[in-house]
Amino acid sequence: MQNLRLNPNLLNVPLYVAGKPIEEVQEEYGLTEVVKLASNENPLGLSALALAAFEHALKEAHRYPALGDRNLRRKLATLYNARHIAEFTQDNFLTGNGISDILRMLFESFIFDGGETVICTPTFPLYRILTTQFGGKCIAVPHKHYHHDLLAMLDAITPDTRLVVLCNPNNPTGTLITRDEVDAFMARVPPHVVVVFDESYFELVEDPNYSNAAEYIQQGRDQVLLLRGFSKVHGMANLRLGYALGTCAMIEYLHHAQIVFNTGDPVFYAAMAALDDHAHIERVRELIAAEKRYLYDGLSELDLTYVPTAANFILLVDLPRDAKCLYEELLKRGVIVRVPAGFGLPDAVRISIGTHAENEKFLHALRDVLRNPNGKPIIHE
Repeated sequence: MQNLRLNPNLLNVPLYVAGKPIEEVQEEYGLTEVVKLASNENPLGLSALALAAFEHALKEAHRYPALGDRNLRRKLATLYNARHIAEFTQDNFLTGNGISDILRMLFESFIFDGGETVICTPTFPLYRILTTQFGGKCIAVPHKHYHHDLLAMLDAITPDTRLVVLCNPNNPTGTLITRDEVDAFMARVPPHVVVVFDESYFELVEDPNYSNAAEYIQQGRDQVLLLRGFSKVHGMANLRLGYALGTCAMIEYLHHAQIVFNTGDPVFYAAMAALDDHAHIERVRELIAAEKRYLYDGLSELDLTYVPTAANFILLVDLPRDAKCLYEELLKRGVIVRVPAGFGLPDAVRISIGTHAENEKFLHALRDVLRNPNGKPIIHE
């Protein structure tokens, strides 16, 4: 490599570390039953209707993607028009290979010549990674009691700021930015800054005062972009599909950064079927809500401190033991959780909300670690 001309920006990019795979833990610790509560995945999996649509579309797997993208964007426009009493068209939507792909298009389109991104910390690490990758500068504003400090984020904006990213609910804290808070923020944000709302978990939010970024796009504000996807409530994390909603002008501009054929038609048709499977969506929402309460009760019984969440994960803070040690002890007991060090919280633990059996196993293992820290693990299989 010494004779090659390398991109200096890439040499400074921190690598994203994903949650540990189940198979790896089984091999490493000699376990047969392992539960993964590390990656905020849907515990009920893919909708049966979505799976059937995916399998049917595979009959054309030898063809390049055709109308799936257009048809999904048309369906999204119809859905959003009914939900928001709006007049969106397919040209207001952009699809990508997961929200991460949309983010890549966005940062490539706006972070150049030393442009700045303003984020809160802790938050999803990809915003910082992409800013560095494209040669920009990331301004990380510390949280305020695990919430976005929007006033401080406004103060951090400079003439060089290109993007402000608001992860809502925020990952890894699960905290929410309300409609009132967003309205106050948008009233003051300068017109040269693109405000990105990453709403990966929006279907799971129960608070009626949740922000509504789509309203700003309806008003014609080119500087607002809303990102959503199909990984969470729809259980399509492994199929990789996300989308952006913006003004037609913004979406047309971002198309210049879109890779051709970035998603296959089977994924698009699975997504359309998933949107129609209202019963599955409701089952997921009900499970997450019920199991969230169950975990709250179990964590409180153990005198542990957690941040109330609007998503499908819970952040444990002020831990009685070192976070990495707790993580490793849980691994020995067949439970994978996440230490969100790459998100900016090395002293916390994030747990995904799973099925009742998975959550029960987690609480058993956690209780064993806290009460028997130096003893042999009691495996609940």
